[in-house]
Amino acid sequence: MERFDTAYFDTPQDRRGTGSLKYGTPPAGAPADVIPMWVADMDFPTPPAVTAALRRAGERTIFGYTAVDEGHWDTVASWYRRRMGWTIDQSWFAPIPSVLSGVSAAVRALAAPGEGVVLCQPVYYPFARIITGCGRSLRIAPLRLEGTRCTFDYDAIEKELSRKDCKVFLLCNPHNPVARVWTREELQKLGELCLRHGVVIVSDEIHADLILDERRHVPMASVSEELAQITVTAMAPTKTFNMAGIPAAHLIIPNEELRGKVRDMCWASGLAGWGVASMLAARAAYGESEPWLEGLLDYLRGNREVLYEAFPAGGPIVCLPVEGTYLAWLDCRGLGLDDGSLHDLFLKKAGVWLDDGTMFGKGGEGFMRLNFACQRATLTQAIRRIKTAAGMN
Repeated sequence: MERFDTAYFDTPQDRRGTGSLKYGTPPAGAPADVIPMWVADMDFPTPPAVTAALRRAGERTIFGYTAVDEGHWDTVASWYRRRMGWTIDQSWFAPIPSVLSGVSAAVRALAAPGEGVVLCQPVYYPFARIITGCGRSLRIAPLRLEGTRCTFDYDAIEKELSRKDCKVFLLCNPHNPVARVWTREELQKLGELCLRHGVVIVSDEIHADLILDERRHVPMASVSEELAQITVTAMAPTKTFNMAGIPAAHLIIPNEELRGKVRDMCWASGLAGWGVASMLAARAAYGESEPWLEGLLDYLRGNREVLYEAFPAGGPIVCLPVEGTYLAWLDCRGLGLDDGSLHDLFLKKAGVWLDDGTMFGKGGEGFMRLNFACQRATLTQAIRRIKTAAGMN
Protein backbone atom coordinates (compact mmCIF):
# COMPACT_ATOMS: atom_id res chain seq x y z
CA MET A 1 0.00 0.00 0.00
CA GLU A 2 1.45 3.34 -1.06
CA ARG A 3 2.38 5.75 1.72
CA PHE A 4 1.42 9.37 1.19
CA ASP A 5 4.11 10.81 3.41
CA THR A 6 6.66 13.62 3.12
CA ALA A 7 8.87 11.54 0.82
CA TYR A 8 5.94 11.01 -1.57
CA PHE A 9 5.12 14.71 -1.87
CA ASP A 10 8.81 15.70 -1.89
CA THR A 11 9.43 13.70 -5.07
CA PRO A 12 10.11 16.13 -7.96
CA GLN A 13 7.65 16.17 -10.84
CA ASP A 14 8.74 17.39 -14.28
CA ARG A 15 5.72 19.08 -15.83
CA ARG A 16 7.46 20.95 -18.63
CA GLY A 17 6.43 19.91 -22.13
CA THR A 18 3.17 18.34 -20.91
CA GLY A 19 0.85 21.15 -21.99
CA SER A 20 0.71 22.44 -18.42
CA LEU A 21 -0.67 25.97 -18.23
CA LYS A 22 1.34 26.59 -15.06
CA TYR A 23 4.61 25.76 -16.82
CA GLY A 24 3.71 27.47 -20.07
CA THR A 25 5.02 30.72 -21.51
CA PRO A 26 5.80 33.13 -18.64
CA PRO A 27 5.21 36.89 -18.79
CA ALA A 28 7.69 39.11 -20.59
CA GLY A 29 10.93 39.67 -18.72
CA ALA A 30 10.96 36.40 -16.79
CA PRO A 31 14.30 34.57 -16.62
CA ALA A 32 14.65 31.19 -18.26
CA ASP A 33 14.71 29.43 -14.87
CA VAL A 34 11.64 31.20 -13.49
CA ILE A 35 9.76 29.24 -10.79
CA PRO A 36 5.99 29.11 -11.56
CA MET A 37 3.94 29.64 -8.40
CA TRP A 38 0.94 31.41 -9.87
CA VAL A 39 -2.09 29.45 -11.15
CA ALA A 40 -3.78 27.27 -8.53
CA ASP A 41 -2.84 23.73 -9.36
CA MET A 42 -0.39 21.51 -7.51
CA ASP A 43 2.99 20.01 -8.39
CA PHE A 44 2.00 16.68 -6.82
CA PRO A 45 0.78 13.51 -8.56
CA THR A 46 -2.97 13.13 -8.83
CA PRO A 47 -4.09 10.31 -6.47
CA PRO A 48 -3.28 6.81 -7.77
CA ALA A 49 -6.93 5.77 -7.52
CA VAL A 50 -7.90 8.55 -9.92
CA THR A 51 -5.21 7.71 -12.48
CA ALA A 52 -6.19 4.03 -12.24
CA ALA A 53 -9.83 4.97 -12.91
CA LEU A 54 -8.77 6.94 -15.97
CA ARG A 55 -6.77 3.98 -17.26
CA ARG A 56 -9.87 1.81 -16.88
CA ALA A 57 -11.88 4.41 -18.76
CA GLY A 58 -9.30 4.35 -21.55
CA GLU A 59 -9.70 0.59 -21.92
CA ARG A 60 -13.33 0.93 -22.96
CA THR A 61 -14.15 0.37 -26.62
CA ILE A 62 -17.23 2.63 -26.73
CA PHE A 63 -17.38 6.20 -25.43
CA GLY A 64 -21.04 7.07 -25.58
CA TYR A 65 -23.15 9.50 -23.57
CA THR A 66 -22.75 8.95 -19.84
CA ALA A 67 -25.48 8.86 -17.21
CA VAL A 68 -24.34 9.81 -13.72
CA ASP A 69 -25.90 7.10 -11.59
CA GLU A 70 -27.22 7.19 -8.04
CA GLY A 71 -24.22 5.30 -6.74
CA HIS A 72 -21.99 8.16 -7.77
CA TRP A 73 -24.04 10.76 -5.90
CA ASP A 74 -24.16 8.43 -2.88
CA THR A 75 -20.36 8.53 -2.81
CA VAL A 76 -20.24 12.31 -3.11
CA ALA A 77 -22.97 12.88 -0.51
CA SER A 78 -21.20 10.51 1.89
CA TRP A 79 -18.02 12.59 1.54
CA TYR A 80 -19.80 15.83 2.48
CA ARG A 81 -21.67 14.21 5.36
CA ARG A 82 -18.52 12.66 6.81
CA ARG A 83 -16.10 15.56 6.35
CA MET A 84 -18.41 18.58 6.72
CA GLY A 85 -21.47 17.33 8.57
CA TRP A 86 -23.66 18.32 5.63
CA THR A 87 -26.52 16.02 4.60
CA ILE A 88 -27.44 16.36 0.92
CA ASP A 89 -30.34 14.90 -1.03
CA GLN A 90 -29.40 13.36 -4.38
CA SER A 91 -31.96 15.49 -6.19
CA TRP A 92 -29.97 18.63 -5.33
CA PHE A 93 -26.98 17.68 -7.52
CA ALA A 94 -26.33 18.81 -11.08
CA PRO A 95 -23.15 17.78 -12.96
CA ILE A 96 -21.30 20.60 -14.75
CA PRO A 97 -17.89 20.88 -16.45
CA SER A 98 -16.32 23.32 -13.97
CA VAL A 99 -17.11 25.46 -10.95
CA LEU A 100 -16.70 28.61 -13.06
CA SER A 101 -19.19 27.39 -15.64
CA GLY A 102 -21.66 26.68 -12.85
CA VAL A 103 -21.10 30.10 -11.27
CA SER A 104 -21.62 31.73 -14.65
CA ALA A 105 -24.83 29.81 -15.30
CA ALA A 106 -26.18 30.64 -11.83
CA VAL A 107 -25.40 34.36 -12.18
CA ARG A 108 -27.12 34.49 -15.57
CA ALA A 109 -30.11 32.51 -14.32
CA LEU A 110 -30.69 34.53 -11.16
CA ALA A 111 -29.84 38.10 -12.21
CA ALA A 112 -31.16 39.74 -15.36
CA PRO A 113 -28.94 41.90 -17.58
CA GLY A 114 -28.12 45.12 -15.75
CA GLU A 115 -29.01 43.76 -12.31
CA GLY A 116 -26.44 43.76 -9.51
CA VAL A 117 -24.09 41.03 -8.29
CA VAL A 118 -22.04 41.75 -5.15
CA LEU A 119 -18.40 40.70 -4.73
CA CYS A 120 -16.09 41.13 -1.75
CA GLN A 121 -12.73 42.02 -3.25
CA PRO A 122 -9.92 41.14 -3.39
CA VAL A 123 -11.31 37.89 -4.75
CA TYR A 124 -10.73 35.31 -7.49
CA TYR A 125 -10.51 37.53 -10.56
CA PRO A 126 -12.64 35.51 -13.06
CA PHE A 127 -15.71 36.35 -10.96
CA ALA A 128 -15.64 40.01 -12.01
CA ARG A 129 -15.10 38.97 -15.63
CA ILE A 130 -18.14 36.69 -15.49
CA ILE A 131 -20.35 39.39 -14.00
CA THR A 132 -19.41 42.15 -16.43
CA GLY A 133 -19.01 39.78 -19.37
CA CYS A 134 -22.63 38.65 -19.18
CA GLY A 135 -23.93 42.18 -18.80
CA ARG A 136 -24.66 42.15 -15.07
CA SER A 137 -23.66 45.05 -12.82
CA LEU A 138 -20.58 44.48 -10.65
CA ARG A 139 -21.05 45.76 -7.07
CA ILE A 140 -17.96 45.74 -4.85
CA ALA A 141 -17.94 45.53 -1.06
CA PRO A 142 -14.23 45.40 -0.18
CA LEU A 143 -12.96 43.08 2.52
CA ARG A 144 -11.50 44.69 5.63
CA LEU A 145 -7.90 44.00 6.65
CA GLU A 146 -7.64 44.08 10.43
CA GLY A 147 -3.98 43.57 11.27
CA THR A 148 -3.15 40.41 9.33
CA ARG A 149 -6.72 39.07 9.14
CA CYS A 150 -9.26 39.79 6.41
CA THR A 151 -12.92 40.05 7.43
CA PHE A 152 -16.24 40.95 5.86
CA ASP A 153 -17.25 44.61 5.99
CA TYR A 154 -20.92 44.01 6.76
CA ASP A 155 -21.88 47.68 6.46
CA ALA A 156 -20.40 47.87 2.98
CA ILE A 157 -22.09 44.59 2.04
CA GLU A 158 -25.49 45.73 3.26
CA LYS A 159 -25.14 49.01 1.39
CA GLU A 160 -24.83 47.07 -1.87
CA LEU A 161 -27.44 44.44 -1.00
CA SER A 162 -30.02 47.13 -0.22
CA ARG A 163 -30.01 48.47 -3.77
CA LYS A 164 -33.28 47.55 -5.44
CA ASP A 165 -31.68 45.86 -8.44
CA CYS A 166 -29.26 43.70 -6.43
CA LYS A 167 -30.06 40.01 -6.99
CA VAL A 168 -26.98 37.87 -6.23
CA PHE A 169 -24.17 37.75 -3.68
CA LEU A 170 -21.20 35.81 -5.07
CA LEU A 171 -19.32 34.21 -2.18
CA CYS A 172 -15.88 32.58 -2.15
CA ASN A 173 -15.81 30.06 0.71
CA PRO A 174 -12.98 29.32 1.60
CA HIS A 175 -11.63 32.55 0.21
CA ASN A 176 -9.20 32.87 -2.67
CA PRO A 177 -6.80 34.70 -2.43
CA VAL A 178 -6.84 35.74 1.26
CA ALA A 179 -7.06 32.10 2.48
CA ARG A 180 -9.79 32.72 5.07
CA VAL A 181 -12.01 29.82 6.12
CA TRP A 182 -15.18 31.68 7.07
CA THR A 183 -16.68 30.71 10.42
CA ARG A 184 -20.30 29.69 10.94
CA GLU A 185 -20.89 32.99 12.77
CA GLU A 186 -19.48 35.03 9.88
CA LEU A 187 -21.56 33.13 7.35
CA GLN A 188 -24.70 33.41 9.49
CA LYS A 189 -24.35 37.20 9.70
CA LEU A 190 -23.73 37.47 5.97
CA GLY A 191 -26.63 35.16 5.21
CA GLU A 192 -29.02 37.16 7.39
CA LEU A 193 -28.24 40.26 5.33
CA CYS A 194 -28.98 38.38 2.12
CA LEU A 195 -32.26 37.04 3.55
CA ARG A 196 -33.26 40.53 4.68
CA HIS A 197 -32.78 41.98 1.22
CA GLY A 198 -34.05 39.05 -0.85
CA VAL A 199 -30.67 38.31 -2.45
CA VAL A 200 -29.63 34.82 -3.59
CA ILE A 201 -26.17 33.49 -2.65
CA VAL A 202 -23.98 31.76 -5.22
CA SER A 203 -21.15 30.13 -3.28
CA ASP A 204 -17.93 28.87 -4.86
CA GLU A 205 -16.65 26.24 -2.41
CA ILE A 206 -14.05 24.51 -4.56
CA HIS A 207 -11.39 24.82 -1.80
CA ALA A 208 -13.68 23.25 0.82
CA ASP A 209 -11.50 20.19 1.44
CA LEU A 210 -8.25 22.14 1.79
CA ILE A 211 -8.60 23.25 5.42
CA LEU A 212 -5.26 23.59 7.20
CA ASP A 213 -6.38 24.53 10.72
CA GLU A 214 -8.19 22.29 13.21
CA ARG A 215 -11.69 22.97 11.97
CA ARG A 216 -14.15 21.82 9.34
CA HIS A 217 -15.36 23.70 6.33
CA VAL A 218 -18.83 25.18 6.85
CA PRO A 219 -20.89 25.16 3.63
CA MET A 220 -23.08 28.24 3.44
CA ALA A 221 -26.11 26.07 2.68
CA SER A 222 -25.52 24.06 5.88
CA VAL A 223 -25.76 27.05 8.24
CA SER A 224 -29.57 27.00 8.38
CA GLU A 225 -32.57 25.76 6.43
CA GLU A 226 -33.43 29.35 5.51
CA LEU A 227 -30.00 29.88 3.98
CA ALA A 228 -30.10 26.53 2.21
CA GLN A 229 -33.19 27.77 0.38
CA ILE A 230 -31.40 30.82 -1.07
CA THR A 231 -27.99 29.22 -1.81
CA VAL A 232 -26.52 27.71 -4.95
CA THR A 233 -23.26 25.90 -4.13
CA ALA A 234 -20.60 25.08 -6.73
CA MET A 235 -18.11 22.35 -5.77
CA ALA A 236 -15.69 19.92 -7.39
CA PRO A 237 -13.01 17.33 -6.56
CA THR A 238 -10.70 18.98 -9.08
CA LYS A 239 -8.92 21.42 -6.76
CA THR A 240 -8.70 18.96 -3.87
CA PHE A 241 -7.24 16.08 -5.88
CA ASN A 242 -5.21 18.03 -8.47
CA MET A 243 -7.33 17.07 -11.47
CA ALA A 244 -8.31 20.48 -12.87
CA GLY A 245 -7.86 19.17 -16.40
CA ILE A 246 -10.86 16.87 -15.93
CA PRO A 247 -14.38 18.42 -16.23
CA ALA A 248 -15.99 17.04 -13.06
CA ALA A 249 -17.72 19.76 -11.03
CA HIS A 250 -21.24 19.84 -9.64
CA LEU A 251 -23.86 22.23 -8.32
CA ILE A 252 -25.81 21.60 -5.12
CA ILE A 253 -29.16 23.44 -5.00
CA PRO A 254 -31.70 22.52 -2.27
CA ASN A 255 -34.42 24.94 -3.45
CA GLU A 256 -36.49 23.39 -6.25
CA GLU A 257 -37.34 26.68 -7.95
CA LEU A 258 -33.72 27.89 -7.99
CA ARG A 259 -32.58 24.45 -9.10
CA GLY A 260 -34.93 24.55 -12.07
CA LYS A 261 -33.77 28.01 -13.15
CA VAL A 262 -30.08 27.20 -12.91
CA ARG A 263 -30.39 23.79 -14.56
CA ASP A 264 -32.34 25.37 -17.42
CA MET A 265 -29.53 27.87 -17.89
CA CYS A 266 -26.95 25.07 -17.83
CA TRP A 267 -28.84 23.26 -20.57
CA ALA A 268 -29.29 26.45 -22.59
CA SER A 269 -25.54 27.07 -22.35
CA GLY A 270 -24.49 23.52 -23.23
CA LEU A 271 -23.03 22.99 -19.75
CA ALA A 272 -25.01 20.00 -18.49
CA GLY A 273 -23.56 16.53 -17.95
CA TRP A 274 -20.19 14.77 -17.94
CA GLY A 275 -18.32 12.14 -19.89
CA VAL A 276 -17.35 8.72 -18.58
CA ALA A 277 -13.83 9.81 -17.59
CA SER A 278 -15.24 12.62 -15.44
CA MET A 279 -17.59 10.32 -13.55
CA LEU A 280 -15.03 7.59 -12.92
CA ALA A 281 -12.29 10.02 -11.89
CA ALA A 282 -14.58 11.92 -9.52
CA ARG A 283 -15.87 8.73 -7.91
CA ALA A 284 -12.33 7.44 -7.38
CA ALA A 285 -11.37 10.77 -5.82
CA TYR A 286 -14.23 10.90 -3.33
CA GLY A 287 -14.49 7.16 -2.77
CA GLU A 288 -10.86 5.99 -2.63
CA SER A 289 -8.49 8.94 -2.17
CA GLU A 290 -9.03 10.17 1.37
CA PRO A 291 -5.64 8.84 2.61
CA TRP A 292 -3.93 10.79 -0.19
CA LEU A 293 -5.75 13.97 0.90
CA GLU A 294 -4.75 13.55 4.54
CA GLY A 295 -1.12 13.17 3.49
CA LEU A 296 -1.43 16.24 1.28
CA LEU A 297 -2.85 18.37 4.08
CA ASP A 298 0.01 17.41 6.39
CA TYR A 299 2.52 18.35 3.72
CA LEU A 300 0.81 21.68 2.99
CA ARG A 301 0.86 22.51 6.71
CA GLY A 302 4.60 21.97 6.66
CA ASN A 303 4.99 24.27 3.67
CA ARG A 304 2.85 26.85 5.41
CA GLU A 305 5.20 26.82 8.39
CA VAL A 306 8.15 27.42 6.07
CA LEU A 307 6.37 30.51 4.72
CA TYR A 308 5.47 31.78 8.19
CA GLU A 309 9.10 31.51 9.28
CA ALA A 310 10.35 33.27 6.14
CA PHE A 311 7.82 36.09 6.16
CA PRO A 312 6.75 36.81 9.75
CA ALA A 313 4.62 39.69 11.00
CA GLY A 314 6.55 42.94 11.21
CA GLY A 315 8.79 42.26 8.23
CA PRO A 316 8.78 43.97 4.83
CA ILE A 317 6.93 40.95 3.42
CA VAL A 318 4.32 39.30 5.65
CA CYS A 319 2.53 36.01 4.97
CA LEU A 320 -1.04 36.48 6.20
CA PRO A 321 -2.50 33.51 8.11
CA VAL A 322 -3.40 30.68 5.73
CA GLU A 323 -6.45 28.97 7.23
CA GLY A 324 -7.28 27.05 4.07
CA THR A 325 -6.32 26.59 0.39
CA TYR A 326 -2.67 26.36 -0.65
CA LEU A 327 -2.49 30.02 -1.62
CA ALA A 328 -0.50 32.48 0.47
CA TRP A 329 -1.49 36.17 0.43
CA LEU A 330 1.75 38.09 0.85
CA ASP A 331 1.57 41.63 2.20
CA CYS A 332 4.47 43.37 0.45
CA ARG A 333 3.55 46.94 1.32
CA GLY A 334 6.52 47.14 3.68
CA LEU A 335 8.81 47.13 0.64
CA GLY A 336 7.51 50.59 -0.30
CA LEU A 337 7.11 49.71 -3.99
CA ASP A 338 4.35 50.56 -6.44
CA ASP A 339 2.59 47.58 -8.02
CA GLY A 340 4.55 47.69 -11.28
CA SER A 341 7.85 47.67 -9.39
CA LEU A 342 6.57 44.89 -7.12
CA HIS A 343 5.72 42.77 -10.17
CA ASP A 344 9.22 43.32 -11.59
CA LEU A 345 10.91 42.51 -8.28
CA PHE A 346 9.27 39.09 -8.03
CA LEU A 347 9.26 38.09 -11.71
CA LYS A 348 12.35 39.69 -13.21
CA LYS A 349 14.71 40.08 -10.27
CA ALA A 350 13.75 37.09 -8.10
CA GLY A 351 12.66 34.84 -10.96
CA VAL A 352 9.50 33.73 -9.14
CA TRP A 353 6.25 33.87 -11.12
CA LEU A 354 3.34 34.83 -8.83
CA ASP A 355 -0.06 36.43 -9.37
CA ASP A 356 -0.10 40.18 -8.79
CA GLY A 357 -2.48 41.26 -6.04
CA THR A 358 -4.03 43.88 -8.31
CA MET A 359 -5.52 41.08 -10.43
CA PHE A 360 -7.94 40.35 -7.59
CA GLY A 361 -9.50 43.82 -7.46
CA LYS A 362 -9.81 46.43 -4.75
CA GLY A 363 -7.59 45.76 -1.77
CA GLY A 364 -5.05 43.80 -3.79
CA GLU A 365 -2.62 46.68 -4.13
CA GLY A 366 0.74 45.89 -2.54
CA PHE A 367 0.02 42.14 -2.29
CA MET A 368 1.13 39.04 -4.20
CA ARG A 369 -0.44 35.57 -4.28
CA LEU A 370 1.89 32.59 -3.96
CA ASN A 371 0.90 28.97 -4.65
CA PHE A 372 2.83 26.80 -2.17
CA ALA A 373 1.50 23.42 -3.37
CA CYS A 374 4.93 22.38 -4.57
CA GLN A 375 7.91 20.35 -3.39
CA ARG A 376 9.45 21.88 -0.27
CA ALA A 377 12.80 22.24 -1.99
CA THR A 378 11.14 24.37 -4.66
CA LEU A 379 9.43 26.53 -2.03
CA THR A 380 12.70 27.01 -0.15
CA GLN A 381 14.47 28.01 -3.36
CA ALA A 382 11.73 30.49 -4.23
CA ILE A 383 11.85 32.06 -0.76
CA ARG A 384 15.61 32.40 -0.97
CA ARG A 385 15.30 34.17 -4.32
CA ILE A 386 12.57 36.53 -3.05
CA LYS A 387 14.47 37.48 0.08
CA THR A 388 17.67 38.10 -1.88
CA ALA A 389 15.87 40.25 -4.46
CA ALA A 390 14.15 42.24 -1.68
CA GLY A 391 17.37 42.70 0.30
CA MET A 392 16.04 40.70 3.25
CA ASN A 393 19.00 38.32 3.72
